[in-house]
Amino acid sequence: MKALALAVVLAGCASHYGYTFHVTDPGARAGAPGGPETLEDADVKADVLVDPKAEAIVLTLTNKTDQILAVEWNDIRLTRTDGRVSAVTTLRPDTDLGWIQPGANLVARLLPLALPRSGDAAAAYEGRRFDLQVPLIVRRETKLYHYSLVAHVRVL
Repeated sequence: MKALALAVVLAGCASHYGYTFHVTDPGARAGAPGGPETLEDADVKADVLVDPKAEAIVLTLTNKTDQILAVEWNDIRLTRTDGRVSAVTTLRPDTDLGWIQPGANLVARLLPLALPRSGDAAAAYEGRRFDLQVPLIVRRETKLYHYSLVAHVRVL
């Protein structure tokens, strides 16, 4: 009887998992371990850091132009795919943010980043690809920036 009780308890104990993410875009530069990864073009520099514990993506945007940069904060999307099915999440900054002045930067904590913490659902995220889509108005033209991420899962 004790063996049966132990088996029931162990069956109910799913492994807990932690996540790390890496930017996979060509030209991405890794920062310090656990720090953001950087991508940039002639107009915008983006530092991307996924913080699964805080259930957020920390996005720091730097305006490299001589004009105001507008971010379409209500239209930021995170698309996840397992190869067959895609799911889209709308991410929002945790505070009201405005435009980015020339030469300035702005830090946005984008929420929610909901990921499973245990069991097969969490383990299935190993190698899963994500696409962070950030719409900007740069030099009065709408541009959609894509930042590709891949998840790595480890047992805690």
